[in-house]
Amino acid sequence: MQPPGSICPFEDALIDRSAAVYADFLLPHLTTSARLLDCGCGDGSITVGLASAVWSVIGLDISAAAFEPAVAHVGAKAVLNVRFIVGTGAAIPFAARSFDAVLMHSVLETADDPNKLVAEAFRVLTPGGVLAAASVDYGGLVLAGPWRETLERFFAVREQLWALDGVARSRAGRDLRGLLHGGGFTSIDATTRCLSYGTAQAIRSFGDARARECAASWFSSRSLVHRLLTGSELQETKRAWEEWSKSPDSFLAFAWCRVVGRKPFTTDDVPTVDDQS
Repeated sequence: MQPPGSICPFEDALIDRSAAVYADFLLPHLTTSARLLDCGCGDGSITVGLASAVWSVIGLDISAAAFEPAVAHVGAKAVLNVRFIVGTGAAIPFAARSFDAVLMHSVLETADDPNKLVAEAFRVLTPGGVLAAASVDYGGLVLAGPWRETLERFFAVREQLWALDGVARSRAGRDLRGLLHGGGFTSIDATTRCLSYGTAQAIRSFGDARARECAASWFSSRSLVHRLLTGSELQETKRAWEEWSKSPDSFLAFAWCRVVGRKPFTTDDVPTVDDQS
């Protein structure tokens, strides 16, 4: 999940948040005839990355501004099977049985009522269609390198801020399998993948981005408002990230919980002998 207010050029986002990495658990369930909904698509980088795997893909998000760069990209590259619309996952603006697959990446942990979003996905899926969801789980954070206690506190404060400001539930990933089971899905497969930062370039990029968070950002301003960090502590944390980003001892990984479930067929959906003849 990207922090509120983070900005990433779209061409970079296609690499940093590639479908091959962030939607690899969905790809085996897609066909070139599939109609896919990316519900809560955000910047649309994963949406665009999945275009070559399906017949059509629609990115849905509550903010048109979020996916404006993606719209410009698909227009410039003449990617004809991708479009974006404004809407909410709590009331998906499509008829029942409109899609063969629905992706909810970094979505369910942010919803006020995740069960409602799962129910909406169930409604718009065809029988046999799949819902794939992924959520980060801060219980699976792995961190090594200098200033470890300071940087672990940074993530603890971020978790508190997400809870206080209603941004997200930082440890909701472990609940995804239960959410889909409660929503009527079957053949549910839950997995976890650690996304790692273990090269000099990745560590430098990640550390520099977190250092910027400690300066002028949602994280710094809300930390001060809620009195979770002082100005001097923010400066110390910024310096810690800067030093961490240059250290050969640094390493970081997040656990991402992912789940795929299938909408079951009913007796009305099973073809008869006459239908098959």
